[in-house]
Amino acid sequence: MKKGLGVILALIAIGGLGIFGEMNREVAAADGKTITVGVNSENPPWIFAKDGKMTGFEADIVEEFAKRAGYTLDYKSAPFATVLTGVQSGQWDIAMSSIWIKKERAEVMDFADPYYDSGIGMMTRADGITDLSQMKGKVFGSDTGSANEAWLVDAQDEYGPYKVKSYDYWVDAALDLEAGRIDGVVVDDPIALYYIKQHPKSNLVMKIYIPGFKAGQALAFKKGSPLRDEFNNIQNEMKKDGTMLAIHKKWFGTEPPKDSSVINVVAPYMPNEKPAM
Repeated sequence: MKKGLGVILALIAIGGLGIFGEMNREVAAADGKTITVGVNSENPPWIFAKDGKMTGFEADIVEEFAKRAGYTLDYKSAPFATVLTGVQSGQWDIAMSSIWIKKERAEVMDFADPYYDSGIGMMTRADGITDLSQMKGKVFGSDTGSANEAWLVDAQDEYGPYKVKSYDYWVDAALDLEAGRIDGVVVDDPIALYYIKQHPKSNLVMKIYIPGFKAGQALAFKKGSPLRDEFNNIQNEMKKDGTMLAIHKKWFGTEPPKDSSVINVVAPYMPNEKPAM
């Protein structure tokens, strides 16, 4: 009988621990020190799941923010479209997944200052062309139907004639570039930089950026959220004290351009409307 009573008491204790654990989580959320972050967890190098935790360029930023501000983060994984609608509805406090600042989005959510200027560039071999003026008579690849392909077609008048080769997957173009079958690949620059970082023996570089094509990437918040300004203050400190530069080097293996939003305090801007630095 005593043995049975002991088992019952143990079960009650275990249940009690579970209840108190849940109560502690609720208290943590209620006291404002736990913030939820909606992400698309399959979006390297920005944010992705690895070894049971979130990692990536954006993860390093928001984790450093949380550390300095004294918050605990609670990540919520969702499809990209839901990441955006979730922050609008207040389902989570921050939306984060390489989100471009656009007019229609800025009307329904608040953006922090951008942490990156996403653009397109020309990936080449280290011994290849070094300027767009050298494109004439060569062969360049891009992914079919992309803005990158459209730029190659439109730029014929200024830099051509040259041949455009389209690919279903841009990685196939990178492999052809490495093998010497084409002379360059026009691709989103952060994707190219991350690819080069992951393939250090590829002999590929990204040193040519397409002029006049920039879109600010930033974390998004529910309209009127005071958390946006708190985040901005800390992120701008990180730009000034070298933390953002270190994060960029970690994920892309290189320093950003001198006028980059990674290291300069820049207000949110619409695509191709970045103010001069």
